[in-house]
Amino acid sequence: MEEKLKNRRRNYFIKKKFQRDFILKFCGLVVGGSIISGVIIFMMSKSTLTTAFENSRLLIKSTADFILPAVLLGSAVVVILVGLATIMITLFTSHKIAGPLYRMEQDVKEVAGGNLKIKFNLRGGDELKGMAESLEAMVRQLQSKLTVIKNALLELESADNMPAAKEILKQIKQELDKLKV
Repeated sequence: MEEKLKNRRRNYFIKKKFQRDFILKFCGLVVGGSIISGVIIFMMSKSTLTTAFENSRLLIKSTADFILPAVLLGSAVVVILVGLATIMITLFTSHKIAGPLYRMEQDVKEVAGGNLKIKFNLRGGDELKGMAESLEAMVRQLQSKLTVIKNALLELESADNMPAAKEILKQIKQELDKLKV
């Protein structure tokens, strides 16, 4: 139970630059779409006329001039409401990407520091679970190869005769050759 709570992330801004850029791009799409739709409506209604009574006077204007305030207000409302929804959705979506990336980055730093006992633990629903499992398999393979080499070195230290030592050195060389460096 405690392990489950330990892995739970409460900070939704993990990789702030990535998440900020991700959110801003989607909000830009919302604003751009609203502007484009407003311009299209305005241009399509430019060539028509509309009549209206205002203060007991008959007004004849282009339809675009009549609907411009409504289009601007409607676009502003859409940008605000859809923008807020977009921010929330992209925040949670980016969190499902940035969180596992951050966790794996920390674990990879541990492996780079020589800790091959590290476990790449991600939550079940995280998007990068497959990558974490592949990294885990890689570390286990390295661990296995290094264990064989360590055991061979221990045998070499305790070898009494030269032919046995040469055979152990050959085995160590074969294991090292499997690693591409």
